[in-house]
Amino acid sequence: WHFSLGPLVRRHRGAVFGIVGLGRIGLAAARRAGAFDMKVVFYDPHLSSGVDLSTGYERVHALSELMATSDVVSIHAPLSEETRGLMDRDALDAAKSGLILVNTARGPIIDLDALEAAMRDGRVAGAGLDVLPSEPGDLEHPLIAAWRRREDWIADRLIVTPHAAFFSPAAMRDLRLKSVEVVHAYLTESRLTNCVNAEFIEA
Repeated sequence: WHFSLGPLVRRHRGAVFGIVGLGRIGLAAARRAGAFDMKVVFYDPHLSSGVDLSTGYERVHALSELMATSDVVSIHAPLSEETRGLMDRDALDAAKSGLILVNTARGPIIDLDALEAAMRDGRVAGAGLDVLPSEPGDLEHPLIAAWRRREDWIADRLIVTPHAAFFSPAAMRDLRLKSVEVVHAYLTESRLTNCVNAEFIEA
């Protein structure tokens, strides 16, 4: 055994961890990255100014800037008309070579065709997808099909956990408990958190 015979690994310390969407979950991801001495930068056009000062994380004002400077990009944005297809060919063409891309938010934020092209040309070194554009996922999409066949160009470069990476007994308990807490707060205090369909609630 000799250390030089193993695969090369990346050093986390000093690497740039980019976040798209610095909400509750994005902030939790930022804290974890910071614990590994990674430099955290974020892109979130909807946050008020000063968040960077209060968190200590660096803010960028353009997605292209985040992509060009980050070693890892982790997506934590909600799905909207603005974010649908946000990670398209232009965004991935702007990426720093060797990018690791992670999406635990919503599948349609990433254009899978663009991701496949970026992984084939090496600009994206690896990707972790907990969500896909459709659920169940399209197993015939060239990227997913190649991953399932373990083609050489993608072997060990893509992780797919079909909206299931969260699963554990503790997570299921939290899911039920938080659901009850949200309903209780709304019924007793008219306070609503994490609502994604407020347009259907009567004023």
